[in-house]
Amino acid sequence: MKTPSLAALFFAAVILAASPVPAQPAPKPTPAKRTLADLTFLSGHWVEVTGRNLSEEIWTLPAGDSMAGVWRYVEEGRVRVLELLVIRQEAGGPVLRLRHFDPDLVAREEKGAPVILPLVAVEKQSARFEEPGASGAGTVSLAYRRDGETLAVTLTKAGKVEEFRFRRMP
Repeated sequence: MKTPSLAALFFAAVILAASPVPAQPAPKPTPAKRTLADLTFLSGHWVEVTGRNLSEEIWTLPAGDSMAGVWRYVEEGRVRVLELLVIRQEAGGPVLRLRHFDPDLVAREEKGAPVILPLVAVEKQSARFEEPGASGAGTVSLAYRRDGETLAVTLTKAGKVEEFRFRRMP
C-alpha cells in the first residue's frame, strides 16, 4: 500500500477546508415570557347595555401572582349568571380559571373543576386564552381586545361564537 505524500495530504486538507460546511439551523428565538403585566389592559369596569339587559365585567390590576375578575349578566332586571375569573401567573405563563354561578351562588361546573384556559396569544391590547377540550365541549376560547375605551370579548365554545362589546365606565 502506498503512503500518501505530504503534498497530497496538504492538497486534500485545502479541498476540505474550502468545501462548504452545511449550515447549522439558527437557534429559534426564545419567546418572551408572558406575564400578568401583558394583561393590565383588561383592568377596569366594563359595561354593555342592550335594551333592558346588562353585561358587566370588572378586572383588578395585577397584584402578587394574580388578577381577579367578575362578570355579571342581568336580563330584564334579574341576575341570570355570575362568573368569577382569576388569572394566575404560572411557570408556563398566565392561566385563566373561571366558574359560573346562578344568582344563589350555586356553581354550574363540577366541584373542584373550574374551566382552565391558558394564555395562548398576547399582543398589545389583546389576549387569547384557549384550551382544546375544556369541559368536554371541544375547543373553548376566550379572546379580549381593547380599542381605546372599548373592550371586545369573544367567547368561542363548541363552534358557537358570542361577542360582547363593553365600554369603559369612569
